[in-house]
Amino acid sequence: MKKILLTAALLLTCVQVAWSSDFEYDNFAYNINEDGTVSLVYNNYTASVAGHVVIPDQALYKGRYYKVTVLNEAFRDNGNITSVTFGKNIKTIGAYSFYGCSGLTGVVTIPEGVTSIGNYGFGNCSGLTGVSIPKSLASIGEYAFYECEGLTAVYVTDIAAWCRLSFNMFWDSPLSYAHHLYLNGAEEQNLEIPDEITSINDCAFYECTSLQSMSTGNGVDTIGWRSFYYCTNLRTVIFGQKVEYIKDNAFSGCSALSEIFSYPVDPPTLQDYDAFRGVDVFSLTLHVPKGSKEKYRKYYPWYHCTIVEDLVTTTPGDVNGDGKVNVSDVTALVNMILGVVPKDDERADLNGDGKVNVTDITALINIILGVI
Repeated sequence: MKKILLTAALLLTCVQVAWSSDFEYDNFAYNINEDGTVSLVYNNYTASVAGHVVIPDQALYKGRYYKVTVLNEAFRDNGNITSVTFGKNIKTIGAYSFYGCSGLTGVVTIPEGVTSIGNYGFGNCSGLTGVSIPKSLASIGEYAFYECEGLTAVYVTDIAAWCRLSFNMFWDSPLSYAHHLYLNGAEEQNLEIPDEITSINDCAFYECTSLQSMSTGNGVDTIGWRSFYYCTNLRTVIFGQKVEYIKDNAFSGCSALSEIFSYPVDPPTLQDYDAFRGVDVFSLTLHVPKGSKEKYRKYYPWYHCTIVEDLVTTTPGDVNGDGKVNVSDVTALVNMILGVVPKDDERADLNGDGKVNVTDITALINIILGVI
């Protein structure tokens, strides 16, 4: 009997701890954070509120207004909520905040300023059809959109910000359920990774079936694990000059892939053979820089492809090959003309007359000045 009473007491204590708060204001319960803001937490009101919910900007306690910056399990398992508007001060949608809110329908718009969504934040929100992701979002927790089977669209305004998001596993990303990515309202079919991005994160475009082509830009050196896994409509891929490493299963299941333009002179290294599993590499046409065909022939899967040497990797005016066109290229060109260094006709013959001489200096200066 004592054991039963002790167990009951412990359960009651747990319930009281789970529902405890520092104060209540306008029916919502709050805990005061160390930084002087407050977290909106679970209570009887958040458990029963129905319809459209408006998260307040601030809460009053003992004559002072506190900014509401965090949601902490606030509306978990409330199937009566149909939509939500977030307060302007929300920074964190914490773990389980909307878990099991099966009545939440349509598109949920995460406002600019939110930096994180916690574990299971929107898990089991089966009625959601879309989610709008702000540029400010830096992290998405484990199972944040678990079993959100109704999702059909992910909306973003900045591809670079999306590429910076990291996912522990593919099921943490809403895109793995929605399959369709929209950039500024238009479905993203021809993806261009901005030059500022140096790595495409793991699972970034997992099962994004809207993609038809992809270009890494000039900054990417690593293509992450399962980053384009089962992008079944992806037909064309362009690797920029800096791509060095392609991780496991990066392009697995991309069954429509038929053409790759690979600008690195040295073939990108594959983590293992599964990087292109499910791709018909024997029917793949691989375009590579002039003079690099034999390098590609040495490595899988490139030696299975039809290799065409037709890519020009130099930027007009980039005589010294540093990726920039400026006065240092003038010095490099002068040294070539004087014989101080060997001539590189492809880089140095800027006027296209088949010679490298002083007339190319004039052409280079015009390029630098933007005259041509």
